[in-house]
Amino acid sequence: ITSLRPAIPPAIHDRRKDNRRSVLTKAIVKVLDGLHAGEVFEVMTRDLSMSGLSFLLREPLAVGQNLQIEMAGAGGRGQITHACEVVRSRPVSNGRFEMAVQFRAK
Repeated sequence: ITSLRPAIPPAIHDRRKDNRRSVLTKAIVKVLDGLHAGEVFEVMTRDLSMSGLSFLLREPLAVGQNLQIEMAGAGGRGQITHACEVVRSRPVSNGRFEMAVQFRAK
């Protein structure tokens, strides 16, 4: 008699290279190219890592679009500006879109 065991699903590979942490803070997003170029949005960040962050937006942006994000620095270090590129854009509930951006070298 052979016993049947349930198959163990393969581990889901996490493509993120840096750990994320939940960070809810205001940021100013300026779209540098493509659709909405020159527009400025005030957003609330969702999470942050050393290589990028995510936020919600009412307007969809395209993967590959370049942005400038300004937000408060940790520990009262004033405002920090990051050049970034959209790496994920997906619709979520309530008519918003989740954007994930990767920081680029200045």
